[in-house]
Amino acid sequence: MSWKPSEARSLAVALTFSGGFIDAYTYIQRGHTLSAGQTGNVIFFASSLASHNVMGMLNRLSTFVAFVIGLGLVGYLHSHMKTHYWRGICLFPILIICGIIGFLPKSVPNYYIVPAIAFGLAMQNASFSKIQGMAYNNVFTTGNLKNSVVAWSAYFFGEDKKQYNAAVNYMLLVVAFALGAIVSAIFQRALGIRTIWLAIILLGTINTIYLFKLRHIYTADKADVSK
Repeated sequence: MSWKPSEARSLAVALTFSGGFIDAYTYIQRGHTLSAGQTGNVIFFASSLASHNVMGMLNRLSTFVAFVIGLGLVGYLHSHMKTHYWRGICLFPILIICGIIGFLPKSVPNYYIVPAIAFGLAMQNASFSKIQGMAYNNVFTTGNLKNSVVAWSAYFFGEDKKQYNAAVNYMLLVVAFALGAIVSAIFQRALGIRTIWLAIILLGTINTIYLFKLRHIYTADKADVSK
């Protein structure tokens, strides 16, 4: 079965690797706030509230709101942009944001920095939301982990052989996210706040390959129609 370029396994794994990479960066370098993991931010917000930590509350709340706005913007753009390349366009904000943030010292308040990254990651997450026809998340991993375990359980215990592909896909996503976070942490020991620039190289390469594949498909389709 052929899948849409936006649903390719390789693309989903690469995007999820970058999601783990960036999330680890914001947690380690930018005030222990998760740019994409909003479940964790809700807990951190509650902890800050209980300890009367106003700055901690502001960091987590602004990140949560920015993530929601990013998700909503993708829905708006999808319904109004008359182009097949809308997903690729939605990746440009995170590229620009990462480029700027690498220049900003730690003295810049995190409630400016992390929400901006959260906004970009939300657009990435909402734009690329399926792997071979199945829903997934490329900027956090809890749902992917659950889906992997459920699919493996159905495969081994329920003898549902159709679940094998889903189990493998979700397992690869979990591994990719973890590896992205590990690689990010390692590079941060040497590069510090500028580690985020590596995400530009990664995401820029991913987006370029995706757009070229998309262009090739639609160019081929137009050629077939004209014959």
